[in-house]
Amino acid sequence: MDRPKAHNAMSTQMLTALIDVLDEAESDPDVVGIVVTGAGDTFSAGADLREELADGGRRRMELFALLYERMTLCQLPTVAVLAGPAVGGGVEVAAACDLRVAEPTAWVRFPGAIVRVPVGTARTIGLVGLGTAKDWVLSSRDVRRGELVASGFVQRAVGNGEGMAAALEWLAQVASRDPDTVALLKRMFNDSSGLRDRTMFENDALRATAEAGQLPPGLDVDLPRTVRPRRR
Repeated sequence: MDRPKAHNAMSTQMLTALIDVLDEAESDPDVVGIVVTGAGDTFSAGADLREELADGGRRRMELFALLYERMTLCQLPTVAVLAGPAVGGGVEVAAACDLRVAEPTAWVRFPGAIVRVPVGTARTIGLVGLGTAKDWVLSSRDVRRGELVASGFVQRAVGNGEGMAAALEWLAQVASRDPDTVALLKRMFNDSSGLRDRTMFENDALRATAEAGQLPPGLDVDLPRTVRPRRR
């Protein structure tokens, strides 16, 4: 994510590009894994709040939902290299990866309870457990690297500037295994843990919010997948 002057905030253009990269990577037999990181001193500040949105942000929110789904269910092994803050959509993308590597400056925030966007539950529960997930998501507080490591959200704590090397080392290990078996194991992890279903439910809530332009009533009941992702 290469918008350092904007703290790698995710615009509609960036979201579309990220989804396209995932599509291209999964269809390219020479690609063995994906590393997600941010340029400069920030992983990502989340949604680009300065972007002018003619539709009130509905299309961009749909793209966020599609990106979360594609990252979570990606067949290739994925690693997020965290340096500096990962906020909102940024930390959601990091949580959707298989492995998280954190440099000393890394910290995260799930601000959904502040900005009235119903995300932060699907992937976080599986990583840190229900109690810790509720703590982070409902309070929307800053979580520093020590706590991220202790909770299991981060699997590799490294020094400044060492994150990419650690990510590539892990991907090299995974790439030496049978790729079809790795893809099958990822699907088994997602299905046996309920991650696929949790992601679909959360994305339904996100898309319902996008369509309504606000938090609609009744989000505390099961949502059918009636609002499908749209890419233009």
